[in-house]
Amino acid sequence: MKQPELGIKISELRKQKGLTQEELVEQCNINVRTIQRIEAGDVTPRSYTIKTILEALGVDTKLFFKQSIHEEETIHLSETQKRVLSTSWISGIFLAIFTIIGTIVEFYLVSYYDGFTDGFFPRIAWNIPFLISLFFFLRGYKELGSASKNNTLITATYVYFIIEIVMFTIAIIMSIFLFEESIVEILSGIVIAMLFGVSEVVLGVGIFKLKDQLGSFAQVIGISKIVIGVMMITIFLAPVAAVLVIPILILEVAFIHNALQKLT
Repeated sequence: MKQPELGIKISELRKQKGLTQEELVEQCNINVRTIQRIEAGDVTPRSYTIKTILEALGVDTKLFFKQSIHEEETIHLSETQKRVLSTSWISGIFLAIFTIIGTIVEFYLVSYYDGFTDGFFPRIAWNIPFLISLFFFLRGYKELGSASKNNTLITATYVYFIIEIVMFTIAIIMSIFLFEESIVEILSGIVIAMLFGVSEVVLGVGIFKLKDQLGSFAQVIGISKIVIGVMMITIFLAPVAAVLVIPILILEVAFIHNALQKLT
């Protein structure tokens, strides 16, 4: 347990025992000024000093430190963060819908039209609501990262969204400009697949690090996204990964909803 939480806890334990700071000092042979500074959170005492104070208060030191570790690992959500998570999992449902629509649109364009070059308006039509849904969906992960002090997850949400914007930009550029060389379209498709793979791996690592607070569900989601990302990056396994994207996204929606229920 870190300061100022440690000082607050010691003050609470002392008052529960009905002791003044001066009376506590008499029992643990620590000067009053030290106790005052510890309880005020001005200094971080050594382990020996904490143990001495706890023993004077009749507290089991092993149990105290065990509970402290558990409290540090527990995620506490503010009311604002709870609202963000509520919006997040609902946005995830729309994100899944727009992902399915996008998959159908892309398949239709590739099958019946000239791939990239004839797809400007259809891509705009599904990508804009897709990106809006993605933004609100990723906010849920960002708040989970903030609440759990998981900087990897926070960074991952920014990286993921930026990569999606880059992918969208590439697709739109290819839709506007008529490139005669088919190799350009093939390379663009490869770049998009690899970028998506990187974004999945990065976000997957961030989610995986929630396993200590949110259990095996976070672990499964994290590993699944990492695997999908790696498959995308290899390119030849990308079609298989594309099939798995929707089921994993549905699991993510359930995961965020479950996290909200668990932490409320």
